[in-house]
Amino acid sequence: MKKLILISALLIFSTESFAQDKYCWVSGDNFHDIKVAVKKNCKEGDLLWVVTHGQRLDEWNLEQTIGQYCEFKSEIIVRKRNDGSFYLQCILQDEKSRKRRTE
Repeated sequence: MKKLILISALLIFSTESFAQDKYCWVSGDNFHDIKVAVKKNCKEGDLLWVVTHGQRLDEWNLEQTIGQYCEFKSEIIVRKRNDGSFYLQCILQDEKSRKRRTE
């Protein structure tokens, strides 16, 4: 019985169980717009939901957004809508983008 209570308490207070409590919806026409919106509106652990203003998310914008913002331990979703546009969903690693190693 004590083990069951301990396991329940650990699950309730686990940071992983709260990781997807909020989502952050960002949109823009290019990666720069997305980057500015993420920094302004999002927090680490949010579900990041990226769409565009009527433009398609091209491969370069998807690669940049996933590589610089998405947590790779969680599922990364890229789906096509009925209108042909794409969207991206992932768990935000950090609202500050990863930096390229230059060493």
